[in-house]
Amino acid sequence: MEIHGYTQNNTGRHGILGEIFFSVLSGILLALAFPRFNLFGLAWLALVPFFLVLSRTKRLGSCLLVSFFFGISFFGLHLFWLESLSAFVGWWSVFGLVCLVFFQTLFIILFGLLFCLVKRLVKNYLVVQGLLISLAWVGVEWLRASGSFGLTCGDLGYSQVQFLTLLQIAGLLTVYGISALVVFFNLAVTAFLQEGKNRFYLILAVLFIVLAIGYGNWQLVDSQPQSKLSALKLALIQPNIKQSDKLNSAKVGWMFDHQVGMSRLAAAQGAKVIIWPETSVFAYLLNDQYYSAKLKQLAQQTKAWLLIGTPYYEGSSFYNSLVCLSPAGQIVGRYDKQRLVPFGEYLPFRSVLYSFLEKVGYFANDYSVGPASGSLTVAGKKVAPAICFESTFPDTMEKKVGKDTNFILTITNDAWFGDSAAAYIHLNAGILRAVENRKYFVQVGNTGISAVIDPFGRVVKKSQLNQQEILFFDLVL
Repeated sequence: MEIHGYTQNNTGRHGILGEIFFSVLSGILLALAFPRFNLFGLAWLALVPFFLVLSRTKRLGSCLLVSFFFGISFFGLHLFWLESLSAFVGWWSVFGLVCLVFFQTLFIILFGLLFCLVKRLVKNYLVVQGLLISLAWVGVEWLRASGSFGLTCGDLGYSQVQFLTLLQIAGLLTVYGISALVVFFNLAVTAFLQEGKNRFYLILAVLFIVLAIGYGNWQLVDSQPQSKLSALKLALIQPNIKQSDKLNSAKVGWMFDHQVGMSRLAAAQGAKVIIWPETSVFAYLLNDQYYSAKLKQLAQQTKAWLLIGTPYYEGSSFYNSLVCLSPAGQIVGRYDKQRLVPFGEYLPFRSVLYSFLEKVGYFANDYSVGPASGSLTVAGKKVAPAICFESTFPDTMEKKVGKDTNFILTITNDAWFGDSAAAYIHLNAGILRAVENRKYFVQVGNTGISAVIDPFGRVVKKSQLNQQEILFFDLVL
């Protein structure tokens, strides 16, 4: 069968070049469905060229080749925001980006092998093929997120945050359920192009989407606004401090005073909970008697609860922490980050790599994994805490959230990545966590994006990236 000049009998050099072309095309189209392009509708067709090539592949070498080129093109574009780290670590950021793209592509190659295996073992049952291949894709996404080097960037479900009605199925099936639906529809379109007379597969895929949208509409209609009589007024402090300034120890006092001043303004406008971003100041605020006393004084004078992001140490262990102070100035809780960023907060294979990376200047000490801890209690409410990219992992956040959790809080510092796509990708993860857990999700970033997201994925408050702001929100509990 011929599909726009691309035949199943293409062999030799031209056939291989065609396979590579279609695979790269798929990767580019899929990358356009994510920030900052946000052409989310493309995700529903972007995989079709790749699947067409895989479907006609009979040789193991061809399967590996087309999967490789799809993975390289997709992740090369989607993860390009990592290049913005070159301002701090020079060419090492490019080297790290290349390594990460190749590593993530290995998972795409695994999916390609599973695709071809299913096609060979289940030849005559297209719908069964589609279900198994969709599960294979989701299984690979789950595997990508596992372990110390886990990453969720590029999971298909995140491309659909603008599709609010469809997004509601994440409350039942998590982000992986959305990924599976997107893959299944792409497979149905692929099968229709190959087997035009068999419309059942495509009709079934459309029916699944219609059911998902119907469920989403029902959920959104049922989500009526509540009375604000029991609202808790939050103030999200976004100081917008450049990363180059944050790393300058001579500016510690200025950074601290800057956020204290913003906090006093917030308290004057009635804020009962004031939240600072991750590592708000380049200092160990709890361990420093001067700054610790100043924080306690701020809580007492403003009569507000303070949630402060700060590094902290105990003995020889260093932590990336979130500390809670009561209006009485007492430290009533602390959360230490549990999922650390490799090559950012600790150096893997230190005994081998440190001699090569010592001159970079960021690996003298590693952060330690925080002990298992539950929620923080703020103004009598239960808060599920997370720091930085912890919010991008569905399983990590699910373990933190209980039935009595009132809201999820993530503090972050995405200033490292400037005005790249990183901050938008990070916020999209928060939207999914809100829907999955049916809880309010609050994100506070140094340079943004700070936001409040309701349990149905609606962004009800949002700051601008790279602007100083105090974001107020009356959180109904």
